[in-house]
Amino acid sequence: MGLENEHSHSHSEAPTIHRMPELTQHDLSALVRDHGPDLQLFLARRLGCVDTAKDLVQDTFVRVLQNRPGEVLGNPRAFLFRVASNLLIDHHRRQQHRDTLTLDDPERPIDQADHRPSIERVVWSKQQVARLQQAIEELPPKCRQVFLLIKFHHHTHAEVAATLGISQSTVVKHMIKAVDFCRTRLDKP
Repeated sequence: MGLENEHSHSHSEAPTIHRMPELTQHDLSALVRDHGPDLQLFLARRLGCVDTAKDLVQDTFVRVLQNRPGEVLGNPRAFLFRVASNLLIDHHRRQQHRDTLTLDDPERPIDQADHRPSIERVVWSKQQVARLQQAIEELPPKCRQVFLLIKFHHHTHAEVAATLGISQSTVVKHMIKAVDFCRTRLDKP
């Protein structure tokens, strides 16, 4: 049975609203017990996040208490799923809004971290790449060839040995020499 049928009522039955003095703790507990797990599954499938789904289930019951404290519907399951669906839509809208904010936006919440690297970090990284390129250029030709084939062309030691007509132990020696040389050059201020 699809989710649509799980929380929708028949077209021939209109939902009936019964007025009560207030929704009791027992009534709310019964609603949570009877419909909470299904609401959570419904929301988790749409969100892809169980924790956010749990939050929205809790918000659903809070919303029911805030907006309809004296009403119990003839089909509380359909009503709860409608409230949860509306909260899900609100959540997606807020998420889209957060995703489109820019750093220059004065309305941007302070608690949102900027995951982009700082300008200093970008400059430092570019300098390190330039230093690495210079170090590779300064390697002896055979050592440079071994290093480039392994690190940039992803060849195995055996493939490099066969390609260059050298032993695997010589490949290892060239790699050790190249890595040590490059590391030393990058560590220099």
